[in-house]
Amino acid sequence: MSSIDRVLESIKPVLEELQKKDVLTKVGVDKDAGIIRIYGEGSDYIRRASSGLAEILELAYTTAEHHPYWLVLYHATEICKAVLDKWESELGADQLSEMSWRCDEIKMALEKFAEK
Repeated sequence: MSSIDRVLESIKPVLEELQKKDVLTKVGVDKDAGIIRIYGEGSDYIRRASSGLAEILELAYTTAEHHPYWLVLYHATEICKAVLDKWESELGADQLSEMSWRCDEIKMALEKFAEK
């Protein structure tokens, strides 16, 4: 039994107890990554996506320029963040302009990769 399986087996009784108290949860397991996510009943798909994106943003912010793909990751993630932030409303001219600029930055970075 893998360590992620042992963790999952250990938290099952707690989740069952919560269910008996009408506390609804959803469990997401990514065995390959060794990650278990527990979502409360108020976490809809946008909140879950935003939470996952926050982890990518953290990687993009902390990696800085130490990795050759940093620029692509950073700008692509910022575009995704802008989209999720405005999911229930409309993107304004400023957001569209910034996203377009970020796309240009990604394109320039990809062109540099192609030159190598």
